[in-house]
Amino acid sequence: MKMSRFVALVAVSCMFCVGALSSSVQAESKIAFVSVQAVLFGSEDGKVAQGIIGTRQRELQKKFEAEDAKLQALAEEIEKSQSVWSPAVLKEKQREAGMMNRDLKVKADDANYEVNELKKKHLQPIIGRLDGVLKTFGKDNGYTMIIDSDVASRSGMIVFGDPELDITEDLVKLLDAAK
Repeated sequence: MKMSRFVALVAVSCMFCVGALSSSVQAESKIAFVSVQAVLFGSEDGKVAQGIIGTRQRELQKKFEAEDAKLQALAEEIEKSQSVWSPAVLKEKQREAGMMNRDLKVKADDANYEVNELKKKHLQPIIGRLDGVLKTFGKDNGYTMIIDSDVASRSGMIVFGDPELDITEDLVKLLDAAK
């Protein structure tokens, strides 16, 4: 009986210590939010990169619009004329449309690859600098945790954050200064 009281006393003491330790850690925690995407595209270099990537995307889009219009016109022609064409002509037109569609998909995949390579080329160096700026800022300012608000809100992990904890603008300035 004395042993069970001792075990109970030790257990209660441990829970008290853990509770006290937990509350002291919470009192020392310093948390901030940052929109990494807003920092990336709000920085001077990010705006330049976004302009380069956007220009190329628009060029590629224009190029595909003409080919897509041809494919749509052929599809409409097939729809309207299929009842008057011979089976051989209809089959040939459908084969032509299928080949145009496959060709367009291959070109679209190539364009997506090109755009992704442009993103890597122009954004990766900025992301590398941003990573260093974030870590230095966090350590220098005593932050326990800095949370990417974009990721947290999309995942549903965080539904509210005090706007006073948002350090996005500070990091845009630091990233621009870190050239």
